[in-house]
Amino acid sequence: MLKAILLEIKPIQLYVFLTFFAAVVFYKPKSKTFKILLVILLICSLNELLSLVLQFLHHRIGLLYSIMLFFHHSLWLLLLYKSTRHRQAFKILYFAYATFAAVNLFFIEGLEDFNFSTFIIGSFLYLILFIYQSFYELRQENFDFFNTNYYLLLFSPVLFLFGLSFVFGFKSAALATTKVFGEITLYELIIYFVNIIYYSLINIYIYREKKLKHA
Repeated sequence: MLKAILLEIKPIQLYVFLTFFAAVVFYKPKSKTFKILLVILLICSLNELLSLVLQFLHHRIGLLYSIMLFFHHSLWLLLLYKSTRHRQAFKILYFAYATFAAVNLFFIEGLEDFNFSTFIIGSFLYLILFIYQSFYELRQENFDFFNTNYYLLLFSPVLFLFGLSFVFGFKSAALATTKVFGEITLYELIIYFVNIIYYSLINIYIYREKKLKHA
């Protein structure tokens, strides 16, 4: 069984596992930011691993993805929360998002299917707050903020969230399976592109943190 599952691992899933491994190797125990990032990567790795097992056993993976990606979004919002000065408004927005996610899981899109709306709303909440925070720092003329490693980390999921929201927003299997280059579908093209950017930026962050550690 294990061998059969390993043979099903796709290159992008291997990249996820390697990124998590890099974070473990260069872990900074005193950094709260790094701890949150490590948990995010652990969630991503577990999500990929468990989805492989469930698919091998011919089980549905909608509930797994719904739960894992909710926590994924929540942790990214927590990282963004650490940099904002409008924390009360941030808490209210997150509470509204978490409440919607729970209602959507149990009463709307359900426990069996992937909760597209929860993913999309969480993604756009992060994107809107990230853009707002960026413009706020610009108005404050805090240009150094944009050169920090922390800003690079906050930027890393932007394309991932936007790209997948674009695919999921249409909820169209026909659109997702449209072939754009040979046998490569639109879904595969976007998935590979945004994931490579996402995890590459995280790896750059980890590398820079390693350099700062040894500086």
